[in-house]
Amino acid sequence: MTDLATKPIDSADDGATTALDAAAFDAGAHEPEKRSRKGLWLGLGIPAGLIAAGAAVAAAILIAPGVVVAGAPVGFHTVGTAADAIAKRVADAEVTVGGVTLTGAEIGASVDAKAAAEQAFSEHPLWNVGAWNPEGIEAPVTIDAEVATEALETAAPELFVEPVDAQVVFESTAYVTVPAEPGSGPDFDALAADLSAALAAGDDAISVEVGTVEVPAAVTTAAADEFAAALNAQAADAGFYLGDKRAEELPLQTIAGWTTIEADPATGGFVVTADTAKIEQSITDLPERVNQDVVDEKVVTNSAGTHLRVIQEGQDGFGITSTDGLADQIAASLQEGDLRFELEGEVVPYQTQELFRRVVVDKSDGMTYSYENGQLVRSDPIALGPGGIYGTQNGNFTVYGQLTIQHMGSCDANGNFVPGGKFDYCTGNVPWVTYFNGDQGFHGTYWHSNFGPGARMSHGCVNMTIEAAKFMYYFAQTGTEVTVQN
Repeated sequence: MTDLATKPIDSADDGATTALDAAAFDAGAHEPEKRSRKGLWLGLGIPAGLIAAGAAVAAAILIAPGVVVAGAPVGFHTVGTAADAIAKRVADAEVTVGGVTLTGAEIGASVDAKAAAEQAFSEHPLWNVGAWNPEGIEAPVTIDAEVATEALETAAPELFVEPVDAQVVFESTAYVTVPAEPGSGPDFDALAADLSAALAAGDDAISVEVGTVEVPAAVTTAAADEFAAALNAQAADAGFYLGDKRAEELPLQTIAGWTTIEADPATGGFVVTADTAKIEQSITDLPERVNQDVVDEKVVTNSAGTHLRVIQEGQDGFGITSTDGLADQIAASLQEGDLRFELEGEVVPYQTQELFRRVVVDKSDGMTYSYENGQLVRSDPIALGPGGIYGTQNGNFTVYGQLTIQHMGSCDANGNFVPGGKFDYCTGNVPWVTYFNGDQGFHGTYWHSNFGPGARMSHGCVNMTIEAAKFMYYFAQTGTEVTVQN
């Protein structure tokens, strides 16, 4: 028995039972009992020094009497048992919030019980009589918002207004944003503070007024703006491609008809769902729409090789070899937000044909000869000026200006002769004029039909039939070289 009564105490174990009954230190806890002689004999068997040592050890590891933390009495507790008592008090506390009563555990309330117990022992150890019976000690409560939300949404749904996520929709010609709308919910920080104070005050029935805070939408307006802008930025390039060549342009309206765009609260972004059936229906005749023969570009040049103008635009040849699986491929591309859709097929690039054109006016022959890449393509009879100031001048010239119709001579705006002008004549509505040397040029002639060798009918211009002058207008554009010779 002596060995049991004097067994050393493991002071390192916060939860260990002391050698002395903690209740023995609570003055007035019970009346002194009459001791039997056997008890007296046993007591006399324990040296007084050991009893004193046990009391000293207890005083060194126990919290002072009268200490209450978060409403939990922890006097004569070790740090370990005090932490358990504090945690249980918080978990079991009945809290009325929003008209419903739930336990602390149900609303996710908790405290750092170990830290609170350690603080209580540090500030109020049993050995310090002056630290006994302090005022209630507050332990900061935290609320697990997820747990509290789940419990209160079920018990008191009126405390919540769900936020509305932003959306991206297609309107008319572009994607636009439908702004997010914030919601509201309980202010859990304020709830935790009120609960901390109520527990410290020792309230049995805890009722707190819950305030509200704004709850932002998971998918923000800014995220929607960014997503819509990314789609709209592709409008100019959207379409079907063979390599880096666009075979067919696709308007955003068509693409929008293939897709559904939904906000994704989990990521804060958007999910694009494509309707493969609609896509399949849209591409059934794609080969007929896209496949085309190559068309070479034709460019008129001068003798230096300078490009003067394009008379035929080039067109690459396209040939789709297969559309198998294309609808699924397009759907996958749309889900990634990419509006460029690759096709399987061949691109045949067009070539550029350079056409060196020049015109020779042969006064002796009374003819104009038109050449392309050294080959004569047309010859036309002409009428020239008689000589002198009205002679058609020899030389090498370049076409510098053209008009489809013009009044020539001293004419008013209506093509009527104006006496006293620079010229003694007026010829109105002269068609298909191509100037190459000052006021001398090719033009159509409706007032005579005398063309060929020796025909001298003009004031220095090269008279031609109307049909021939029209040909010259389109054949010899600005920059074309003209030679006038005898």
